[in-house]
Amino acid sequence: MTPAGARLLVESAARFGVELRPEAIARLDRFLELLSLWNRRARLTGDREPEALLRKHVIDSLAVAPHLPGTGLVVDVGSGAGFPGLVVGCARPDLELRLIESRRRRASFLSEAIRTIALPHARVIEERAEAVTDPEIVGGAAIVIGRAVRLETYLRLAARLVAPGGAVISMQTPRVLAPAIVHLAGEVRLRPAGECDYHLPDGERRRLLFFAAMC
Repeated sequence: MTPAGARLLVESAARFGVELRPEAIARLDRFLELLSLWNRRARLTGDREPEALLRKHVIDSLAVAPHLPGTGLVVDVGSGAGFPGLVVGCARPDLELRLIESRRRRASFLSEAIRTIALPHARVIEERAEAVTDPEIVGGAAIVIGRAVRLETYLRLAARLVAPGGAVISMQTPRVLAPAIVHLAGEVRLRPAGECDYHLPDGERRRLLFFAAMC
């Protein structure tokens, strides 16, 4: 990561209310180095340039970090190349983090990244979210997060993983309409609990959608 990239990362995180310590920046740098290495032999992301990965994906992933709990299980549905799960793990290595990713190549990358970065409380679940049966996860997550997963699919998956009284966060673009959100959430016993709009460094708009799991 270049010095300019590190400054952009720190400044962007601060706008979200996240203080990135030097050790967190070092972890994120190792993550980007490993992702770039894997992208040379197995295309894990559409964007492959380190600057694009930083500006469009790493910074975007940090937007969810202020909304994660001090304690409790955090489950990332459809982790892919580690967005947002590995990124928030680098910022918060204390998190009990489970990364659900069914595609073997991406799951292998996530496992290697966890070892390389040294995230002792993170673990990869190489299964489809609807097939997970681990009692620690099903109905046990304090927070479920997911980035760029189709909302209709994501809410149904997240609802079976989140604990009663827990929270679900969906990272979306602002195109999702409020009436559709209310209807979808009600079908799976989730209650819309607000939204938060923000911008990426290039001005692109993003939105966090919050849901509360009914007890």
